[in-house]
Amino acid sequence: MAVPVGLALEQAGSSEPGLEVVLSHELVALLSEQLYQSPLKAIEELVVNAYDADALRCSAAIPALGSASVDIMLIIDNGAGMDHEGLKDLWHVGHSTKRSERIATIRKRKQIGKFGIGKLATYAIANRVTYVTKTEAGGILTTSLDFSRFESDPTGGRDPLHLAVTKIRPGAILDNKLLVDTMIDAGVDPSQFIEARSWTIVILEELKPKAQGLKLGRLNWILSTAMPLRGTFNLYLNGDQIVSSKEDYERVASFKISELPDNRLKGLEKSTGEKWIVDGESVRCASFPRGISGNVIVTRRTIFAGKSSDLGRSHGFFIRVLDRLVNLEDPLFGMRPLSYETFNRFRADVDVDDLDEWLTAPRESVESSPQMEALWSLLEELYYEARSRYKAWQTEQEKPEKQKPEHDRQPVDPRYLDDPIADVLSQSDQFETGTTDSGLTLPFEDPLRSPGVDADDEWFYLKIPADADIKRLIESAYSSRVARKYSYQTIKAGSTGRLVKFDPVGALFEINADHPLVRAHADSAAEPLLEDIVTAEALLEVYLREQGMRAEIIGEILERRDQLFRALTKDRTYSFAGIAGELRESASDERELEINLVLAARALGFVAKHISGANEPDGVARFLEYTSGEIKITLEAKASGSVPSLSAIDFSGLGRHVEDHQAQGCLLVAPSYPGSSKGDDAAAAKSAVQQRVSCWTVEQLARVVAAADHLHLNARNVLDIVLTAFTPVDVTAAIEKLLATPQEGSRELYRAIVDALKSLDSRLPGTQRNIHHIAAEVSRTEEFSNLRIEELTTAVRNVAGASQGALTLRDERLIVNTSIDELKLRLGGILGTSSTTRRKSTFRAEE
Repeated sequence: MAVPVGLALEQAGSSEPGLEVVLSHELVALLSEQLYQSPLKAIEELVVNAYDADALRCSAAIPALGSASVDIMLIIDNGAGMDHEGLKDLWHVGHSTKRSERIATIRKRKQIGKFGIGKLATYAIANRVTYVTKTEAGGILTTSLDFSRFESDPTGGRDPLHLAVTKIRPGAILDNKLLVDTMIDAGVDPSQFIEARSWTIVILEELKPKAQGLKLGRLNWILSTAMPLRGTFNLYLNGDQIVSSKEDYERVASFKISELPDNRLKGLEKSTGEKWIVDGESVRCASFPRGISGNVIVTRRTIFAGKSSDLGRSHGFFIRVLDRLVNLEDPLFGMRPLSYETFNRFRADVDVDDLDEWLTAPRESVESSPQMEALWSLLEELYYEARSRYKAWQTEQEKPEKQKPEHDRQPVDPRYLDDPIADVLSQSDQFETGTTDSGLTLPFEDPLRSPGVDADDEWFYLKIPADADIKRLIESAYSSRVARKYSYQTIKAGSTGRLVKFDPVGALFEINADHPLVRAHADSAAEPLLEDIVTAEALLEVYLREQGMRAEIIGEILERRDQLFRALTKDRTYSFAGIAGELRESASDERELEINLVLAARALGFVAKHISGANEPDGVARFLEYTSGEIKITLEAKASGSVPSLSAIDFSGLGRHVEDHQAQGCLLVAPSYPGSSKGDDAAAAKSAVQQRVSCWTVEQLARVVAAADHLHLNARNVLDIVLTAFTPVDVTAAIEKLLATPQEGSRELYRAIVDALKSLDSRLPGTQRNIHHIAAEVSRTEEFSNLRIEELTTAVRNVAGASQGALTLRDERLIVNTSIDELKLRLGGILGTSSTTRRKSTFRAEE
């Protein structure tokens, strides 16, 4: 059996002081198999480590993927390397010394990993990992870890594990044929490579089944998404360079700096006081005699952030002086912020060799110099020219829409929804790979995650299905100018739930029917407005993410807006559903239940006033009946978390309130009543009859209020129960009868009449319609099989009166003066249907 490469190297050199590693089997498994379930992630993590080491080139050898003979993989980089202290730091888990002063003096890049757990990713695909690394001072060192040595340890793995460290000669590498051949497969010349000042080779051996399942095409794509556009870090897979996937992005504007139009050059002359001219491929002025050259692009899709931001940014200004990038971390190069919509798609590569002498000065002096002011003016002109061309492109995209017939036009341009949604999904690591996060919450930060994926950075409104094909959605959004159609559904997500859940993959907005804002406007006429509000609210989160705002800040903003929505709905309550919902929620809050009882009485048609206070009812409700005069009842609320006691209800006190206010009865609401299981023999029932107190539950009153709209219930219906039914049993029976009895002129009958007209519309054209035609159609249904002709005539008269002239009833004859669709539109109020648009939507997926 062949000796593992790592073990062979260890045996070929001289021993150095070893390493003590304290890791338990459970911790290794937790931080690798659960955090890095995908073998793709393990390889990607090693690439990130190479970037952290300031490597300019990283080469991966993943030969013969899918073959059972595969038993070695290499990740090779020409970064800073590790001396003995570096190898010791390597196996510290839970913190990272990558930021230590010793290493910080070497590194130029912003370091990604923070907690030193990335190397455990290798556990997902290999049983043995070997590091061979070189520094100028420490020579070539190697250490190998066999993960099988981590046995299950009930003590938590407090006993240290010893790792040997060996110092080897370059020849030990060149003498190992398997290692040399694999380096060649990676596109690396072994002899030339080992002579470099510093480098690291990671050797993965004794590969696990997950490694055998790796697909080269998938790995290539994953790594390409991790690469920034034209970065300083070059990545190779089996000898072939991995080009950033952003290279394939559609460019909607592109120009050389020397192609700046005259108006931009004149603007520069005005702002800088210097004459700017085009000289070949450059523009120059007195401050920049060697000239400034470069290229500017604007892409259709965002190149901001995303997984590739870990390995360098792709957007903004890239200022190079003598071929050296001088603003790696600053996309604005010290300028003020610019419009994000364009800037997130904007890249300008600018060569300014004249800056060389000024960059040696203190930063404060550079910022205040006239040369820097002139350069900033040029950069601004470059940006504004790019933005102008981007806007011109957008205008061109809109022109075809104006040539389309009305029914095919798209007033809602894709750039308001599809494009920004694709932008933000492209920016997230978990979405860019086409998979969702495992949901595992760890006390450590995963260095591969992009901002906005951590447990406290979740989306506020967006909901991504676990099996969603995010990559397909993104590509579809960017490849088509035809906007998708979106659907709306009503769900019950609780009164504390979010206003909307937005699934961008399914193009679905789920509106929370229990949210106070929705309940307060639960009217058919308000439905289209609610849909517009939830659409804009969900997209606000998308727009804020698109601007690069931190997810937790977005969450705080949207949470405050949600609280404002809730407060505003309490300030003015319109809908019956809203009042019914408030009643249910206030069952255990005494003051809130009192107020909501008064609001419910008003909604039902009473003139009601909230009183409360010692020796006073909670409210008084008046109803003026023209035959009998004014009828007055007292309103009483007994809030409780459970069943209120008899002493808490105090029926005798409620009876005195009725007498004191010269009322005819009392409407009492409570969550439930004591002794209700004993029927009318219960003490509560007897007291209710004696004091003529009508005992309603909170739920019963909420049901009546909620049904008031479509059953046309009013104060008279409530009084009929309050003045005749007192015990909980009698009240329950009366309410059930009320809600089960169709009311004259109910919406169901109105809708049946309109449906009858629709059905007749295509039959016997030219025939005069009359009440008997409608009666024949309506009576076909079981619900209205026993309907009397007088009741139908009254309902038809109501429909005609509400139709704004669209329907006329003369004697028994019906005259329809418009289309049935227009009739439905005008009758939306009494039919309880949403307001129908007169323009067919190209945005909504209508039934």
